[in-house]
Amino acid sequence: MRLIYIIGLLTVIGTGALWCGWYGMVRRRIAAMLAAVSILAGGVLLLLAVLPDYSFYGTTVTHNFAAGKNVALTFDDGPYPPYTDELLKILEQRQVKATFFMVAENAEKHPELVAKIAAQGHEIALHALKHRDFLKLSLAEQQKDIAAGKRILEKLSGQKITLMRPPHGFRDWAVIDTLQKNGLTAVNWSVIPRDWTNPGVSVIVDRIMEQMHPGAIILLHDGDSPKYVASREETIQAVSVIIDKLRAEGYNFVTVNELMQKGE
Repeated sequence: MRLIYIIGLLTVIGTGALWCGWYGMVRRRIAAMLAAVSILAGGVLLLLAVLPDYSFYGTTVTHNFAAGKNVALTFDDGPYPPYTDELLKILEQRQVKATFFMVAENAEKHPELVAKIAAQGHEIALHALKHRDFLKLSLAEQQKDIAAGKRILEKLSGQKITLMRPPHGFRDWAVIDTLQKNGLTAVNWSVIPRDWTNPGVSVIVDRIMEQMHPGAIILLHDGDSPKYVASREETIQAVSVIIDKLRAEGYNFVTVNELMQKGE
């Protein structure tokens, strides 16, 4: 059953309880308690869907503590020139492999960037065909988006696509089930500097260093979906500093699939 339907049902139950209490059909105290429990249950279910590091609705990879001092740099919402191009130069100079969670409609606009990312040995994964909240999509819309996005990325990159990060990291039972039916594993993150808000290069770096731990998956952005207007220059400038600082602390950079296999 879809999460949105369950939350809607709980809302109806809570509203109905308050209505019954107001008109004296049940004791007001009981009605208030039932309404509160219904609203709280709905809130908890929604929270579990939007928080990145819970697998309540099905397996979601956010880290691998068994990987030791291996971490994965991941980039969302691209490809997005000129920032993806600038990022690739930095990763090549520092010999770092990363995982790019691409929006497939962006990939279609910039096939040369997809080919370049693949040629440099980076991992390509799906973010979506279009950057939309999957909790609000019907099952048919989810399936259409995921299948089309996967097909486009595999054609452009020559890689088998096995990972997907749902937009915003939001997922419920239906999203996880649709991913699995398409041969995809849900991936979120454990380190997030909120770089898309452009808080400043030093802030991005400091937030990552404060949150860092062995086996981390780091979320950064080389793109700006779905608006395609924001600068990603702060993120690009921060990446080289982040790589140097983490290497100084003994960390090694791997792709998400490599991270998942460490310690097995």
